[in-house]
Amino acid sequence: MAQTSNLREFQEAILTKLKDAASQVGGESLSRLGVNVGDKRFLINLQDVKEVLPVPPLQLVPFTKAWFLGVANVRGNLYSISDLAQFMGMQATLKSVNNRILLLSTESTEQVALLVDSLIGLRSIQAMQVQPAEQDASFFSMNVYIDTEGNDWLELDVEALVQNKSFVQPTY
Repeated sequence: MAQTSNLREFQEAILTKLKDAASQVGGESLSRLGVNVGDKRFLINLQDVKEVLPVPPLQLVPFTKAWFLGVANVRGNLYSISDLAQFMGMQATLKSVNNRILLLSTESTEQVALLVDSLIGLRSIQAMQVQPAEQDASFFSMNVYIDTEGNDWLELDVEALVQNKSFVQPTY
């Protein structure tokens, strides 16, 4: 039990340090968490992520949409887990040891987590070119960033996602 507690504390300490370091540049953080979702790369503001974990055991919930994977007990708290790729109309995330869940931290919701294919790591938007995203609600993107290698990164609008009517009501 002590190892689990130490690992949890270690993960939380790293995420806190990353958030602190990212916000020291100014009021707005220039660092984003890069993740793979289906065949797309997303950037997520560090302030929107409470914790990143391997996928825990899931309890299925009957009569819900396919993208709603169920609920998971994370240290005594139940989190609803959604497959972000499948919710956005892409193929369901294939099970892999690289899969991660992102425990979200937003103003409008608690106990919500997203399944992503894999983590890429921190990315600085300072070195990227930005362009406003097209009004493609299926990807909940605020901006599109282009890195120095020419890769597109969609900036996920987590608040818009968790307030979306379909996302809030995963039942039929």
